[in-house]
Formats: sequence, structure tokens, C-alpha cells
Amino acid sequence: MVPRRPGRRSQRRLGTQYHSSTRPIRFALAPVIGPWQAYGSRLAAALLLAVLVWAAYAVFTSSSFYVYGAEVQGNAVVTPEEVYAASQLDGLSVFWVNVDATAEKVEALPNVKSARVEVRLPAYVTIVVEERTPELMWQTGSARWWIDAEGTVVPPRGDLSSPLTIIDTDAHPVSAGQHLDPSILAAARSLRRLLPELPEMHYSRATGISFTTREGWPVHLGDGQNMDAKLTVLVALRKDLLARKVSPEFIDVRFVERPFYKVK
Repeated sequence: MVPRRPGRRSQRRLGTQYHSSTRPIRFALAPVIGPWQAYGSRLAAALLLAVLVWAAYAVFTSSSFYVYGAEVQGNAVVTPEEVYAASQLDGLSVFWVNVDATAEKVEALPNVKSARVEVRLPAYVTIVVEERTPELMWQTGSARWWIDAEGTVVPPRGDLSSPLTIIDTDAHPVSAGQHLDPSILAAARSLRRLLPELPEMHYSRATGISFTTREGWPVHLGDGQNMDAKLTVLVALRKDLLARKVSPEFIDVRFVERPFYKVK
């Protein structure tokens, strides 16, 4: 008898032999890969956009990117608190800081000549100011003001060392930020250069700059033009008056060619 390979159990069931028609299971990746190949770039872009939106939201809402203080440099008489308050940056997102607009707000302070604003992430702000340097003191009535080199009226903040004082005999009111007539500054500078020991001058719109001699004689000089010549004439006229023992009510040398005085 020839031996035979026993059939499969399924083929021997109930003594009947038959062939299985079951096909092996195959996994198809096309249904999965196909859509990704077709829409993959769009899905990636959408995912990237979602990540960027989330990141932007996290950045703009994080307290780390909001300004709650600033470093102030260059100030001497203006306090850091005044500068920071003028900047109006407190509680503002660093991404909304306009450095030029902020600098203009700080420059609105009367004692500040210029300002520069620097910003660094996450929320570091530096404000560099240049203050107005007072050149002389201006007195009108009981009010006293600083005047800088540009003729700008500045609120006094402290004491000046040996300041030159100009007294406005008209007592005309002024306000911070106002500019004096340049001719006034020119006359004051010229007179101070020639008479550095002079502690104060007077000013009126009618006679310009004037000062008082040691004898108590008021001298009207007008504007700053020909100041050397005016003082030369004054020296000669004063010598003559002292020699003749004349005490004038005032001396006027505004017009070098026609100086005159009025006897009391």
C-alpha cells in the first residue's frame, strides 16, 4: 500500500475531501496614503498655521511681554518716575511700543530736550534723555524760571551755581516751553563776557538790556549789537560824570553815536 499524506482537517471533515477557497488577507495602503498624498501639503500648512496661531496667542497674552518698568538714563533733575509716567508704557505689550511716539511723549516734559527709546525682548525698555541745561535765571514778578542755551523757558529744578539773573521789569508772564527773543540772550551773553562779575541785569521791551553801575546809575544797552563799543562809550561817559560830580537818573548808550543821560 502506498502511503499518502494525510489531508487537512477541513478536508477530512465528515470524511469528505475538498479544497479550501479561502484567499490570504492582503493589507492595502493605498486608501491611507492616497489622501495624504493628495492633501498632505494642505494638512501640513493647516497644522503649521494652527501652531503659529497658538504661539502668537501665547506670546501676546503672556505677562512676560508686557512693560512694567523702564531704565532711565541721562537724567539729573527729572526723576525716573516722571520720565516713565510720561512715556505711558506701563502695562503695554512690548509689541505695541512705538519708540518714536514714546520719545515724543517724554520730550513733552519741560526739562527734557530730547529722548531716545530702546526696546529689547521680552520686555526691556531703556529711555535715554537729554535735559535742558540752564544758562541763566529769568525773573518776572515773583516767578523765577530757568533759560537754556536755546532760550527755552524751563521750570527751575534745584539751585544754579552763581546764576546770571535777568529781571523783567515789565513783569511780563511766561510759561514753560516758551522761547525768549534771541536778541535778549545775545545781549546778555555779550554783557556777561565783558562784565563777568555782573550778578544781574534788567530787561524791558522799551530799552532792552540794562544794568546798574556801582554808583547806582541805570545803564540802558538795548540789544547785543556793538556791545564792546557801547561799554567803551559808557566808560568814557562815566569818567566824565564822576569828574563833574554829576549823578544821572540813567545813562542810555543804545545808540553809540548818540549816547545821552538824564540828570536827576
